[in-house]
Amino acid sequence: MLESGIDICVIEDDADQRNLLVRRLRRWKYTVVDAHNGREGLQQVYQHRPRVLICDIVLPDFDGIQVCREVRNDPTLDGTYIVLATAYDVKEHKSRALNAGADEYLRKPYDMEELRARIRNGLRFNRLQERLERAALTDGLTGLWNHSQFRDLLDREFIRTRRYGGTASLLMLDLDHFKAVNDTFGHETGNRVLKATARHLRSSVRETDIVARYGGEEFAVICPETNLNDATRLAERIRKAFPRRVTSPEHPQLVVRVSIGVSGSEDARVNSVTDLINLGDEALYCSKHRGRDRVTRCDQSPTDVIEPEGDLDMLDRLRKEVVALSMRSKDLSLQSIWALIQALEARDGYSAWHSRNVMLYTNWLVASAHWSRPLRLAASNAAMLHDLGKIGIPDKLLLKPSALDPEEAALMRQVPLITCKILEPLRVFETEILIIRHLRERYDGSGYPDGLSGDGIPIGSRMVAIAEAFDSITCNRAYRPGRSLDEALVIFREEAGRQFDPNFVTLLEKDIAANRKRWQEQIDRARVEMPSLVLQEGGE
Repeated sequence: MLESGIDICVIEDDADQRNLLVRRLRRWKYTVVDAHNGREGLQQVYQHRPRVLICDIVLPDFDGIQVCREVRNDPTLDGTYIVLATAYDVKEHKSRALNAGADEYLRKPYDMEELRARIRNGLRFNRLQERLERAALTDGLTGLWNHSQFRDLLDREFIRTRRYGGTASLLMLDLDHFKAVNDTFGHETGNRVLKATARHLRSSVRETDIVARYGGEEFAVICPETNLNDATRLAERIRKAFPRRVTSPEHPQLVVRVSIGVSGSEDARVNSVTDLINLGDEALYCSKHRGRDRVTRCDQSPTDVIEPEGDLDMLDRLRKEVVALSMRSKDLSLQSIWALIQALEARDGYSAWHSRNVMLYTNWLVASAHWSRPLRLAASNAAMLHDLGKIGIPDKLLLKPSALDPEEAALMRQVPLITCKILEPLRVFETEILIIRHLRERYDGSGYPDGLSGDGIPIGSRMVAIAEAFDSITCNRAYRPGRSLDEALVIFREEAGRQFDPNFVTLLEKDIAANRKRWQEQIDRARVEMPSLVLQEGGE
């Protein structure tokens, strides 16, 4: 999916209705393009890639159902939110529209408030798709392209050189003795070094060059229209500047160096992308074997290579390959989990919004607590995923408009354990699984499932439990209104040392005191946007 500057495309053959709708949408501050028939509308869609498509079903050339099918057949338009509309009360239209891939079906004349709400939903969906796509293509730590996207981009560049001529070169970079950096100065310092490396690479290359994190402490730079000599000169500039540009202010004694291998598509041995990568990788390991902190070209003779002592270098290479596989595995796992979250949202919009709120509150609290990045990420992931287990809860219980009875409440307490069952095969989420498993523990030891108490409860579980309870207390439910921010704080003070870690209750109070406006705004936003919030008569 490509990002678009256009919010909405309107396809409507009635000029008066089309003009009226376009004027109204622009008054709502949306960017709009329009068309009077299906063929022209598809051209607008392909050209502008709008986030939302509003299309009349009955059109003079081919109908809106066909337009919908055409859009859905193009994978680059997967994020387009399609609203089909008709003035005719034909029952088959709705089922045909939805089966063709439409997201919404509306009757004309439009109820403008309903239409506005549908558009907001479509834009939210589109933003989520864009964020997911960016997350799937970039490395979370450095912001560079990840391994998967690197391969796609290199494939495209290589195909271009074979189809239209020209050259392309590849730099493979590996930080020297990076394990020693982690072991000596800690993983947080190691992460700062990786981010500094990314900044140095970005600032050293041309706009047309492509920088990626290949895996672990290994990076890659794709250089379009660059021969081997020019690529080698770039590699030398990067290498020489490394100790000066890649530093850790907290540890001035730390000196970081890099080994680089360079390969080029003009080499006679390069017949595929795999050949280009393998030659760059071999050149990189020549640099390693020759003493590190140097650049080696793929056309330099490997006979000069110093044989490694024992199998240490082979083990180091194998370890990095395992790390790269693990990272790609986690990327794929996250994509699968997002699909589960979307399935949950389709059943119970409240639970999906609750998970997002809990993740946001957790992020605020762990940032205020100055936790390490790995622990912050694990807590944030756990907060987002903790309610997945509701997929295993019957609808009649999940959507019940009144308070749960004791048996029902006991079943709902199983949700974290069901979530753990879902995530268990994904070993890359071991920390998140541990946090979620113990969300229902109580600080005084009277909780579930293992009766852990005090600091015996995982620290992530104690923090996410605070965030989860805060959202549950302040959000409206079908059987009771949400409590105010100050009322929520009173509850937390009363439960400090019983249900909640008193230190984290104090942290919550301090962060709210310092950032009261953002906490209140999020409570208000949740009450407006979260579904199923109409109180039943006789509710509390």
